[in-house]
Amino acid sequence: MYQRSKHHGFTLIEVLIALAIFSVMSMMAYGGLKTVLNARNGTERAAERLREIQMAFILIQQDMQHMMPRSIRNENGEPESALEEDGATDYQITFTRGGNSNPRRPRRSGLYRVAYQLEDSDLKRFVWYTLDRAQGNTPQEMVLLRGVSAVNFNIDEDPSSAQSTSQSGFSEDLPEGFVKALEGGATNEELANLGTGQSGGNLKANLDDKLPKSVEMVVVLEDWGTLTRLFAMPQ
Repeated sequence: MYQRSKHHGFTLIEVLIALAIFSVMSMMAYGGLKTVLNARNGTERAAERLREIQMAFILIQQDMQHMMPRSIRNENGEPESALEEDGATDYQITFTRGGNSNPRRPRRSGLYRVAYQLEDSDLKRFVWYTLDRAQGNTPQEMVLLRGVSAVNFNIDEDPSSAQSTSQSGFSEDLPEGFVKALEGGATNEELANLGTGQSGGNLKANLDDKLPKSVEMVVVLEDWGTLTRLFAMPQ
């Protein structure tokens, strides 16, 4: 005789209830997982942005701390002091810095020219490895920091370090012959042959080459707001 099994399956209502409960729990789990993933991505973006800002300020600090009192002549033959502020050149700040190592031969100067400029929300750094430049000497350009709304450099001059200059703009301590030679664009070799024992580079360094006490940099970022850094100049 056929015997009915004691085991019964789920009814349709029980299956629907189980599916509903599983769907609700899955949605809750997905919402929690999405929140965790979004928080992680936000943390990673903030950490990457912080790294970019820190690297930019480290490079700027190295430039500022290696600032040197060495004036130059630009590609137009016009003199530029060791530090030029916004308005004096096409850049917001331009200066001479040292610290450029040269482990290989031939020997060359460890000085070069650095400039900063804000272009289309990008803070750019420009470098000339030739101080007294010729026509067509273009700088190396790199984007230092993106998402920048404004940049301002405030120069803290030191009145006690003022240097007496003649009407030509050169130090009064220089002999008249050297002033005329400098004004005429004499080369370093021609200046050295005038018999002072100084190189032409050292003579040209008398052109308004006093460094300020400090430089304050104010950067306004689109996402982080205003950041201010104060750089003490080498004495």
